[in-house]
Amino acid sequence: MQRDFVLIYPEYQALVLDSFRQTEYSRLETLVYLDYTGATLYPQSLVKHSFDYMLSNVLGNPHSSNPPSHLASRNTSDARKALLGFLGADPDVYCVVWTTNASSAMRIIGEGYNWRPGAILFLGQDSHNSLNGLRHFARKMDAHVDYYPLSSDEEIMAIENKLSDLHPTSSHEHPGIFCLTGQSNVTGFKPPLSLLQHASSRGFHTFLDAAALAPTTKISLSGQELNNAVDAMAISIYKIMGFPTGVGALVVKKGFLNGLKKPWFSGGTVDVVQVPGEAFTLEDGPERFEDGTINFLSMSIIPWGLSMISTLIPLLRPRLASLTHWTARALSQIQHESTGKPMVHVRSPLPTLSLAEVSQSYGFLITFEVANAIGEFVNCEIIEYGAGLAGICLRAGCMCNPGGASNLAGMAGMMLEVQNGDRKADLEARFGVRSQGVVRASFGLASNFSDAWMFVKYMRSLATNNRLQNLVNEWATRSQPCTS
Repeated sequence: MQRDFVLIYPEYQALVLDSFRQTEYSRLETLVYLDYTGATLYPQSLVKHSFDYMLSNVLGNPHSSNPPSHLASRNTSDARKALLGFLGADPDVYCVVWTTNASSAMRIIGEGYNWRPGAILFLGQDSHNSLNGLRHFARKMDAHVDYYPLSSDEEIMAIENKLSDLHPTSSHEHPGIFCLTGQSNVTGFKPPLSLLQHASSRGFHTFLDAAALAPTTKISLSGQELNNAVDAMAISIYKIMGFPTGVGALVVKKGFLNGLKKPWFSGGTVDVVQVPGEAFTLEDGPERFEDGTINFLSMSIIPWGLSMISTLIPLLRPRLASLTHWTARALSQIQHESTGKPMVHVRSPLPTLSLAEVSQSYGFLITFEVANAIGEFVNCEIIEYGAGLAGICLRAGCMCNPGGASNLAGMAGMMLEVQNGDRKADLEARFGVRSQGVVRASFGLASNFSDAWMFVKYMRSLATNNRLQNLVNEWATRSQPCTS
């Protein structure tokens, strides 16, 4: 089967990636992992290199001044430089604030930005909840929150026109923040990053959520496409290289960082504190936003890991695009044996798109819904559960992206009726199983054709011998509360 696949998708071939899978991921022999958007799997050598380094060196708290602490501080500085290099960021313009994850990086923006009445926070409807959460900070200061759709050329043109109409280029007052999701974690759509340049040219500050984009896309913050137009950007290290967890970063312009307020202080963020009393002096630069002690034991592996990933990204993109394109088409052709009705409804990317369109405008994930033999949709969690029993790792739900997921599932109208305090069970009772979200299969660093084939083979099996209905019945029995 792979021979036929390669004839259709010669771009897939990469001996380096084949060898990488064999040497770094022998633990995947009995598992099909398709949740790379949730977490990249760490290469074996990355973990070994990290622990070998820790076992042969003594590392201390970087807030101290002894030799082990100096070594930890040097590793931290090297990791900052490596991350700026990986992201093509001019070190004279940008700096790195270490955080625990991308969400924490976004919170720094929400807490510290100079919100004012009438300012605008632009958010895409297809945004992660960590980005959606910024609206609380904005509305608290009477700023406006404006959600924009961004899934077609017409909608891209509409937001460009809206930005132009809202603010003339001659004004020197920043009208707010334009936030862009570099790659949706549920639809996979990648809008043109040139929108950030356009927003910046109209006076807006700009923020890029690159958590899902950075693992498989070369970003150059200071290159021609962006040209330093991004004021701040959030990433998570484990999304890029799988290890370590608990390390994220706010990559931010130095001038923009200086304008952010720090609403409190903690260990590591202050130079002087009066106790008892009220006086305090914050640290300068990134350290003022790095609460407590950072994950200094993990800093030594970041340059090594980013160097590894940067060499693989050019090879990964054509391979993963081929897998995504083939799998989306294969899934869309699955029909129930008993009725001939479609079983898998691929929502993104559309199976009608060309390979070039998928490669250019989408990340390497497939979002879909499953219907039973009479056309009724099945709870997405049932598919995740059944696949897990077969050793296939998927993701089901809204993926922390309710706007994107509800739109794909045809439930955008439901969002108008969601109330504070609603739980998932409440939504299912009122709106049915489609309110629970969609199923996602995502490819990444170690993916190969065998993964895609085993996944499609499993999904095809559900369309035969009443297996899907049997799975639904098993789920219903499993989900019954204990009454004894």
